[in-house]
Amino acid sequence: MLRTGEQYLAALDDGRVVWVGDERIDNVATHPKTRAYAQRVAQFYDLHHRPDLQDVMTFVDGDGERRSMMWFRHRTKEELIRKRRYMETVLRELDAGSAPRTPDVNNYVLVTYIDDPQPWSDQSRGTGGRDLTVGIREFWELAQDNDYNAAPAFVDPQTDRSRESAHAESPALHVVETNDEGIVVRGVKAIGTGTAFADFIHIGVFYRPGIPGEQVIFGAVPVNTPGVTLVCRESTVRDGEEENHPLAASGDELDNVILFDDVFIAWHRIFHVGNPEHAALYPQRVFDWLHYQALIRQSVRAELMMGLAMLITEHIGTYQLPPVQTRLAQLVGFHQTIRAHLIASEDEGFMTPGGLYKPNVLLFDFGRAYYLENVPRMVSEVIDLAGRASLIFPTEGQWGRPELRRWLEPLQTGPVGRPHDRLKISRVIRDLFLSDWGDRISTFENFNGTPLLAIRMLTMKRAELSPSGPAADLARQVCGIEPPQSVGAETGYTGQAGYARRQDAATPA
Repeated sequence: MLRTGEQYLAALDDGRVVWVGDERIDNVATHPKTRAYAQRVAQFYDLHHRPDLQDVMTFVDGDGERRSMMWFRHRTKEELIRKRRYMETVLRELDAGSAPRTPDVNNYVLVTYIDDPQPWSDQSRGTGGRDLTVGIREFWELAQDNDYNAAPAFVDPQTDRSRESAHAESPALHVVETNDEGIVVRGVKAIGTGTAFADFIHIGVFYRPGIPGEQVIFGAVPVNTPGVTLVCRESTVRDGEEENHPLAASGDELDNVILFDDVFIAWHRIFHVGNPEHAALYPQRVFDWLHYQALIRQSVRAELMMGLAMLITEHIGTYQLPPVQTRLAQLVGFHQTIRAHLIASEDEGFMTPGGLYKPNVLLFDFGRAYYLENVPRMVSEVIDLAGRASLIFPTEGQWGRPELRRWLEPLQTGPVGRPHDRLKISRVIRDLFLSDWGDRISTFENFNGTPLLAIRMLTMKRAELSPSGPAADLARQVCGIEPPQSVGAETGYTGQAGYARRQDAATPA
């Protein structure tokens, strides 16, 4: 089905245990601290019912069923670009990425399982020989048929890295019981985003040297499962202040800690369990799809920054000045470079084991790294070009008072545009870059999926970048060194599991 916003909001009243700051939330769809973002997600679902967006937001599957494009499995470059245009439309309709974890983003992470489910089952330990691929396929169908939102929660609590025993002593989520029906888990996932607004928690883990097998768990748990508690940070939403805070009033997706107090997970909701070696090789590939979408979001965000800088300098009368033009050109170049990485990653894609067309991982990962390295400087440029217009401007209430407005309006009058338009531009700049709401968005971008340091570290762990892999073929040729296969090398690229290599590049396993 194509879920509606109304259906989504009704589903949130399901008894889930959610704390926001010091307050227990009775219904996230109606509470002042959460209702704006719930409405934002409802708006996402309703976009799929707009007649003018039908061809962008939906597709017809092989059975003649019209579905959301978030379930579209692209098998060619042209189909991948179609998926990108869908995600760009979502971003543009929802204020250029002000809601970074909408359902299309969250559910994209599930693609790796359904694309190549067998290794997740084969590499599991402690399952009694159960075929976990059945549950993987069943969950994909369940989520697709109901347009569910499965929010990922992969990050474990920090440990004392000076002690090897710290992993075993960690409060991280771990298996405490295994039986014929499933497993019982206890512990904490340290960071989730938007979990309070999801239908399912998508549990996973990032590999840590020394992680015990009982902490390696991948699966899906309904948010309202008995024993699950979401502890969210304080909200930054400006509820009911749409005029003065056009973005911050649209909702806060809320980052959270997730507590699991002896929570039961049935075998048909477990995707993988028990194998640290699998966690070392494979789960980063799960987030490849999220990182591709992150670069799409960053391209749209760079376009917004460029446009805001152009509009505000035009309104204050500095746009035509040569020094200002050269500074604006930096923002244009920033946006174009991000788009270049995005388009190149699509152009140099490859086929996955399951027959999907996957964009080039290195190109979109390094595009994302370029964004993270340079965006602080670009933000500073926007704020500096705006000058006092980014901070000193009247509220809507002040603007509406005749005795104040006759003094305030000349201060907002420039060579072009209406004075009130300048207020609208200034408020967006303020919300994005000079507020606690905007600071949270910036912090999220720094750590979304993996931070900059981890991008680089995990990039060098990809199979094709091993010294014995194809990245060094040209250097070996120039140096006159025989290929590793000729000398019997079984380390690096050739020693990595074939199922991991097939997710990294179009190089035969």
